[in-house]
Amino acid sequence: MAEQIPYGITQNLLTMLGSNLVHEIGLIYGVRGELRKLENTLSTVAAVLLDAEEQQESSHAVAVWVKRLKDVVYDADDLLDDFATEELRRKTDDRGRSAGQVSDFFSSSNHLAFRFKMGHRIKAIRKRLDDVANDISKFNFISGVISDVPASKRWRETCSLVEKSHKIVGREENKKGIIELLIQSSSSQENLSMVVIVGMGGLGKTTLAQLVFNDQEVANYFGLKMWVCVSDDFDVGELLKNTLRSATNEDVGNLSLEELQKHLHKNLNGKRYLLVLDDVWNEDKKKWGQFITLLPEDENGSKILATTRSTRVASVMGIDSPYIVKGLKDDESWELFKSLAFKKGEEQMHPNLVVIGKEIVKMCKGVPLVIETIGRILYFKTQESHWLSIKNNENLVLLGDKNDILSVLRLSYDNLPILLKRCFAYCALFPKDDIIRKKELVQLWMAQGYIQPSHENECLEDVGDEYFEGLLTRSFFQEVEEKHVNRGHCYKMHDLIHDLAQSIAKSEVIILTGDVKTIPKRIHHMSMFRPHQLPQDVMGKPIRTLFMEYHGDDHYETKRFISSLKYSRAMKVRSNYGTVLASLVKLSHLRYLDLSYGYFEKLPNAITTLKNVQTLKLVSCYNLKEWPRNMEKLINLRHLEIDKCDRLSYMPRGLGESTKLQTLPLFRVGSDSWRCRHRRMKIGGLSELKFLNDLRGKLIIEGLAHARSSEAEGAILEGKQNLECLRLHWGWGGSTEATKESEEEEAVSVMESLQPHPNIKELFIQEYGGVRFPNWMMIDGLDLLLPKLVRIEMRFCSRIRVLPPFGQLPSLQYLQFWTLPDAEYMKDYSPAKPFFPTLKTLKIYNIPNLKGWGMKNVAVKQAPLYSYLEDLQLELVRMELCLSLICVSPSLKSLEIADVEDLISLPQGLRHLSTLQTLSIMACKNLASLPDSIGCLTSLTELKIHLCPRLTSLPKGMRFLRNLHTLEIYSCLYLSDRCRKGTGEDWPQISHIPNIIIH
Repeated sequence: MAEQIPYGITQNLLTMLGSNLVHEIGLIYGVRGELRKLENTLSTVAAVLLDAEEQQESSHAVAVWVKRLKDVVYDADDLLDDFATEELRRKTDDRGRSAGQVSDFFSSSNHLAFRFKMGHRIKAIRKRLDDVANDISKFNFISGVISDVPASKRWRETCSLVEKSHKIVGREENKKGIIELLIQSSSSQENLSMVVIVGMGGLGKTTLAQLVFNDQEVANYFGLKMWVCVSDDFDVGELLKNTLRSATNEDVGNLSLEELQKHLHKNLNGKRYLLVLDDVWNEDKKKWGQFITLLPEDENGSKILATTRSTRVASVMGIDSPYIVKGLKDDESWELFKSLAFKKGEEQMHPNLVVIGKEIVKMCKGVPLVIETIGRILYFKTQESHWLSIKNNENLVLLGDKNDILSVLRLSYDNLPILLKRCFAYCALFPKDDIIRKKELVQLWMAQGYIQPSHENECLEDVGDEYFEGLLTRSFFQEVEEKHVNRGHCYKMHDLIHDLAQSIAKSEVIILTGDVKTIPKRIHHMSMFRPHQLPQDVMGKPIRTLFMEYHGDDHYETKRFISSLKYSRAMKVRSNYGTVLASLVKLSHLRYLDLSYGYFEKLPNAITTLKNVQTLKLVSCYNLKEWPRNMEKLINLRHLEIDKCDRLSYMPRGLGESTKLQTLPLFRVGSDSWRCRHRRMKIGGLSELKFLNDLRGKLIIEGLAHARSSEAEGAILEGKQNLECLRLHWGWGGSTEATKESEEEEAVSVMESLQPHPNIKELFIQEYGGVRFPNWMMIDGLDLLLPKLVRIEMRFCSRIRVLPPFGQLPSLQYLQFWTLPDAEYMKDYSPAKPFFPTLKTLKIYNIPNLKGWGMKNVAVKQAPLYSYLEDLQLELVRMELCLSLICVSPSLKSLEIADVEDLISLPQGLRHLSTLQTLSIMACKNLASLPDSIGCLTSLTELKIHLCPRLTSLPKGMRFLRNLHTLEIYSCLYLSDRCRKGTGEDWPQISHIPNIIIH
């Protein structure tokens, strides 16, 4: 496959060479003429790149020319970055210098030496580029303009509709056949039986397995279902861990095989389970035998469902007759293609395209992935020439061979906007089946300079998001759900798409594994995800990305290796050694630095010399407790990720000078006593937030009990329009009876200064120490002040008596109160405004004195209707409040009542909750009866009654609950006896319920 043309880096260089910064650099260092010559030559080369890309497909000589060009433009990029970094260092270091000191700097030997060295480098690079340019005439290249239109302007806004309308075609029969195999009797087999789905890549084996896994008949038959993605590494230990994790929904530590086996047996014995092993490549019979032996023997009809591309793999599993998935039929293929290539009914307007389209569909040979890829390429393209160009593409006829799918997938790559091509190829750096987070990937693209805004005020992250969406809507990524991931949306690349990325990136990207013997000379991006001997032949090479997801034992060798990669733009290092961290300070080109999960207590002070750093990740650095000095020098910092850095107890002074900062998930206010003990540290207060108006997403402010109103006034949260989630945690301030009153007033003053911008969507307040909420929360116009607020949570606000008038908020969907022991009512507001017009979830826990709801002088029994309320949870509240809220919503789906001490019976109005699906009654010790009208709850599917000792019987209306599939009774002595199977007096009322659990 042809070389990737360096469009992006060439355009970046031309933009840089024409900038005021480079003009200034040329004057300062006396290289203005050389830089102008470099710009002219590069412009000449850039003009022929489009033609060079086309010619290299058929000319080896042109491909070699492209390689030479790539080498020199990478070196030129490093050169200009060296200049820009030195200039940035000079400007930041000059801040504290006098005029005389600045003059000394320019006449210093260091400056002269740098100027001399760089002058020689420019001449050498310019000569190499001249040699490349001189060869242009040999190939008769035709000049063409590289489009600089941002990729986002060329995408279809209706792509999301294609995703919604995408349907699975032609697999219903396959699904039924596999389900029949899974649930058929296996009594004649002693061991766990298996069904293996086999088919070539792109046929939808995983999709078919997912359809089976989520089928209701399968769910009813198997008590436990587990899904494990195996991919190409069949590590028995990891496979068992993933199986156990899927079974328990809990993290699994570093257990031995023996311990894993015991845990698996504990969780699987006696259960009929389904284990899906998706994407199996293992051909080692010994490994498979070891895995299957460690699973418990089964006599209940448990099954393994596996997917693989190889019948050889199926044979290793002991299956000689696997379930073979074939391509779609012609009519099914056309139905799928039509739904992707045309708007609904649009094909009738273009009969000529229908004829061509059906020919294209035949060429796809029933492979769904290929059909989807080409369908999306042609969507919204009505010119016949586009369709004919694909119909006449010779590569499509080679689908039957092993590697020919890549030729088809290459079509989707070739149709990408130029700016997206290098972004996609970069993804080859991630291993197959790896989780990809959009935010992280965009940050990496930024570090490489791949993102080009259309104007200087356009945010790089916003443009990067558009790039990502462009790849997502073209099926280069697939969104996935991860149970243990809570840091934004997660995505994966299909194996075939990953293969495509690797074939395009070729020798520029490598994932080091134990079987890699040689490393290409032109490597630029490298990842090592497992212990691997450090590649000595890489040292000193222009590696731009390094992922080293482990820490070796030889920290001196690791330090030497890392420090040699001086042109790195992005680095992810897992190391516990301070000496290794110290080696990073030599990497002045770094834009992205991820040190997450490290055990170090302090970052080296010299890390602030990394002037170019945009992203600094310190997630889960649990021991980190001290910031480096002079954080203000990181003037390009945009993302500081410090989630789960539990020992950090303060924020550094000078952080507020990083005015480009967008991500700051946590801000901790240091206590006065802590400041006194650590006077040598530069500790910043809330005023550091003053100029950080680009902050986005989530901001947690902890330790507000230590804050003073004077510094809180400087935070100016009201000006941060991109913040979506604000969490305010007071914590324990160490107050005494003597200081209690003053601290309560101080808390109110601090809170008064923390008013958020109207764009805020989520507000969390915890351990607030004030006796009242600030004025901005208590006004009648709260609906205008916080019109977009969707979620509110308040916890442990122990001194509050009056709640804000949240009922008027027009967008509020989720409201939770947790332990507000003194709260009595919600503040009144204009009756002309609606009351909780959009609320869907209401959770009230431990507010025993809440007497009024909504208006001070209106009894709780007059609580208004909640039209959209679906989830209601009431615990440790007054009986009157409980009874008034139970029947206020015609849309209620889930109701939980707990610890309502005086509750004797539920109201007859319960009959109106026709949409209720789950009802839980917990620890209501005086509850004596349930109303017979419970039989009107026709949608009820689950009923739980726990710790209700005085409930002696179930109502006769229970027999009418025909949709009820689970009844759970726990610690209800009389009720347990009456519901005993066959003999209990209430058994006739509940005998129709499939799943009855009595503890």
